[in-house]
Amino acid sequence: MLNRIRDLFTEVKGSSEMSRDIDRAIASGDREAMSTFRTGTFAAALTTEGREARGQEVVEYAQKVIEADGNGRRFHRTFPRRDHD
Repeated sequence: MLNRIRDLFTEVKGSSEMSRDIDRAIASGDREAMSTFRTGTFAAALTTEGREARGQEVVEYAQKVIEADGNGRRFHRTFPRRDHD
C-alpha cells in the first residue's frame, strides 16, 4: 500500500513539473506549445487516457519544434532532463 501511495505521489509530482514547463513555454509565446498541449496535470497523472494523451502531445510538440526550428534544442530547453538519482 505504501508503495502505491509513493508511486502516485511521484506520478503527480512529475506531471506537475511537466505542466509547469508547458505553462512557461506557453507564457513565453511558444506557438507550438500553445497549439499542442491540452491535457491537464491530474488527468495526465491519474488516468490511463490522460497519460497516453500527454505522451502523444509531447511527441507532437517535438515534431512541431523540429519542423519549425530544424532541430530539437527548444524541446530540450522546454523539458530539461530531471534525474534525481
